[in-house]
Parts: sequence; C-alpha cells; structure tokens
Amino acid sequence: MAKFPIKSVFEQISTEVFKMSNVDKAKSFISGFLEEKNINAIDKKTILYNVDSCKTMNKLQSYLCNSILKFEGMGVN
Repeated sequence: MAKFPIKSVFEQISTEVFKMSNVDKAKSFISGFLEEKNINAIDKKTILYNVDSCKTMNKLQSYLCNSILKFEGMGVN
C-alpha cells in the first residue's frame, strides 16, 4: 500500500499567498481555491470566515502560518 503525503489546504496555497501584496486579491485567491476543493463544508465555512476577518496581509499570513502549524501538530495558542 502506497503512502501519500497529505498536505493541508493552507500548505497548498501558502507559496502563492506569500507572493501577494494585496489582501483582497489574496482573500479572493483563497476563496476560489477552496471552492475547487472537496473539504468538509463546516471547515470550509470556518476558514472563509477567518480569512475574511483578516484585514491586513500580515494578519492573513499569520493566520495561514498558524493554521499550517496546527495541521502539523505544532499549533500556537
């Protein structure tokens, strides 16, 4: 049985988001990416709510990083 590495949604988009400088374009990119993914509707809604509440790129990037760390089991409070 082959093992496939599971990547979080955030890890998949982080490279592109960190290249962006406009928070609204980054939010739009994330929303579009999530629409294409088959993930739990509640998780998707939570992610979109949290992304929407980020008003600056620094906040959005922090949310992204903390989410990746949480997925890896190294989350911060």
